[in-house]
Amino acid sequence: MGIKTDKVVFAVTGTTLLTFLIASRIGTIWILYPNVLIAIFLFFYCIRQVDADTTLLSNSAIFGSVTVLIYAPMDRLFSWKAHLIFYLRPDFLANVTTPIAIILNWVVFVTLAAYCYQRLVAIFRARFATESDTPKIGPAMLAAVITGIGATVGSIVIYALGAAHLWQWNAMQVDRIPQIASVPIFVPLAFLFTFLLCPYFFGVAGSFLREQHAGVAGIRCGIFMGAFQFLCFLLFYV
Repeated sequence: MGIKTDKVVFAVTGTTLLTFLIASRIGTIWILYPNVLIAIFLFFYCIRQVDADTTLLSNSAIFGSVTVLIYAPMDRLFSWKAHLIFYLRPDFLANVTTPIAIILNWVVFVTLAAYCYQRLVAIFRARFATESDTPKIGPAMLAAVITGIGATVGSIVIYALGAAHLWQWNAMQVDRIPQIASVPIFVPLAFLFTFLLCPYFFGVAGSFLREQHAGVAGIRCGIFMGAFQFLCFLLFYV
């Protein structure tokens, strides 16, 4: 189950890391658009295949799109008002605080994280299917921990690669905020806390957490992502 879709997800992950590595070297935001086009092509191609496992990918794409749609205004607030981040390279619309290329790549990031979580849940459910005493929420929580750690590490890598030419964190120059590879620690912490709540976002079949549509899950995630990022920032700022 999911072998073909897994290969597509791995390929998009690889092109994303390569794209941000190139962007960190040449200092242009336009290089981010090819990565979005590659991701859209591969996702669309995979979803169009007659495979039962593509449901996870299509749900993840919906989740990623809605999450970013909810979070994007919060990011504008962070950069425009709170000065948590300053974007160095505008693209099509110079007066837009957050460049469109970055917003579109956010959709790719969240889609990958959502697919990782749902895929791991399916794997762990199959693994623990014969163990009747295992709580139904157990596989979901284990998958959330792994996804949260992956999102945390990924955020450090991506934001560190973009720090030289694409954005500047902590534009207020708050000295008390510790950093990991030039990334303020409140950024990975926010991603960790956000994706640890995946069982709440998506719901868990057969438990007190009712399963949710991918769009509803995305709304929840977008709100919590912005809230956790701001609260984690205040933790070091106050």
